[in-house]
Formats: sequence, C-alpha cells, structure tokens
Amino acid sequence: MKADDYNPKAREVFGKTLVDIGVSIYKGLILLLTIVPLSFIAKVTVEKDKISLSFLEFIGSMSFATYVIFLSLLAISFVLAYYLRKEGLRHIHESENITSI
Repeated sequence: MKADDYNPKAREVFGKTLVDIGVSIYKGLILLLTIVPLSFIAKVTVEKDKISLSFLEFIGSMSFATYVIFLSLLAISFVLAYYLRKEGLRHIHESENITSI
C-alpha cells in the first residue's frame, strides 16, 4: 500500500513521522559536529601529558579514503534528512488539503 492511498489522518501521521526522522538526523549531525571537537578540548585539558593532540592534527593525519568516506556519509545524511522532511511536509500539506475540501 502506498502512502498516497492512506486516509487523510493516517497520511498526516505518516508525514509527521517522516519529519521527526529527518529532524532527528539533523540533531545527530549537529551533535556530531559539536561534541567531537569539544571532546578533544576536554581531553587536552583533563590529561596534562606532554603529547598535545589537537583536532586539526587529527584531521590532518587521516588518509584520503577516510576523508572521502566521512564526507560522503555526511553528505548522504544531509540529503536523506532533507528528503525525509520534504516528503513529510508534502504528506502533511496534502492531507490538510484533502480534509479542507
């Protein structure tokens, strides 16, 4: 059964679920992009050893294949979250248009 065949209330709930999933992916990406650098800062301040580890040195030590994998997964996540939110909003708006007729 396709989502277009649902009744208006079920279609609205389906749309809200898609929007929630998309927002959750965005929240996960924001946490990833803020927590990883903060964890490096916390590690340097807590451990007072002679070897200083910085986030930029860590990024610089990664291989090209790791860059490609990381950036492609990041791009796929953004595209997937955008698509899920867009489709969810489309289902919500179409269910509202059906119920208002």
